[in-house]
Amino acid sequence: MKTVMTSVAVLAAAAVWGCSPAGGGGETVAAPACDLAALSAEAAETALAGCGRAWIDANVRLNETQSIGTHNSFKQAIPEAVMSEIAKRNANAAVGLDYEHPVLAVQFDKGARKLELDPYYDPVGGRFSNPLAVRMMAASGATPPPFDAEALAAPGIKVFHTPDIDYWSHCYTLAKCMSDVVAWSDAHPDHAPILIMLNTKSSGVSWEGATEVLAWDKAAFDMMDAEILSVVPREKIITPDEVRGDFPTLREAVLAGNWPTLGKARGRILFAIDNGVETTDLYIEGRPNLTGRLAFPNTRPDAPEAAYFTMNDAFGEGELIRERVAQGFLVRTRADANTTEARTNDRTRLDAALASGAQWVSTDYQTPNPEFGTGYAATLPDGATARCNPVNAAAKCGSVKVD
Repeated sequence: MKTVMTSVAVLAAAAVWGCSPAGGGGETVAAPACDLAALSAEAAETALAGCGRAWIDANVRLNETQSIGTHNSFKQAIPEAVMSEIAKRNANAAVGLDYEHPVLAVQFDKGARKLELDPYYDPVGGRFSNPLAVRMMAASGATPPPFDAEALAAPGIKVFHTPDIDYWSHCYTLAKCMSDVVAWSDAHPDHAPILIMLNTKSSGVSWEGATEVLAWDKAAFDMMDAEILSVVPREKIITPDEVRGDFPTLREAVLAGNWPTLGKARGRILFAIDNGVETTDLYIEGRPNLTGRLAFPNTRPDAPEAAYFTMNDAFGEGELIRERVAQGFLVRTRADANTTEARTNDRTRLDAALASGAQWVSTDYQTPNPEFGTGYAATLPDGATARCNPVNAAAKCGSVKVD
């Protein structure tokens, strides 16, 4: 058995190094090499089995892919007692909040290559550790549903959907979310790049007695970057500095197609900030060209820092999404929202999102919700985790999957 295993190891090493063992003298002969100059991954695969993936890694860039991701990826279900209270005040809001996701690792296992997090600024700690829903239920004599009050009591960036009423999270702190992401990524080092979209929050609910939410400012963004780096090694992050390279501005680098190839992007993470320019300008302030920053902010299309756009409406903005993708920009759009499409199995928004070429398409439904009974789920064709982009790389992959 040992001799057989050693022989297998030698053959595997020979395949990697482009040679194969010859007879007794230890000489080697050249093994067939992948044709990385072939017209497509499918052509490379046809010429030599196993070469399609190598062709993709050498010839397809990060912006030339498309994958599905999750919306409000941290979100757990709202307990029924709290949901009933929400419905009394706003029935439509209760309907729109009626969704949840499994833990982050399960989302990745199911094919998500984008997560969305809602960070709240809490530099002192404890701001969100006594939610209004808990106080209301205690006042009525009811037992409040459990949550991680200890995590919310510590200083640092918090992650949940809405303070006071929708605060059940798979990772209550940004550091914990990042730890979960890194653990899965390190265990699957060949994965297609993962986008972490950050939708920083500066407001809560308007109910009497609700928690006051702090606005995001430059100090908050500095804390966010520092917390990310406390968990995620910088070399694991695809940063604006890396993409800009030697170009005068990030925008010029993007228009020139200077995104890393998949061979250099696999097993890595990039961050984007989802907010409007009034917020993202604070992230850019004092950092021309985003020097030293970790995330790509949603900004003006003519800004020197332009690289990424959040464009939620694949119907109304479909042509503009396609235009920006063709130019080299990154775009995230949505397949569904507020449980609407899932309740009726309406796939028109999903189809429009995929056809737009947006690199990441968000959903609340990687798998169907059995309570709706419609079978709605947002997936790529053929069950792929990631594919060549239908707008800017349609002919590159053929039947060869990116991930």
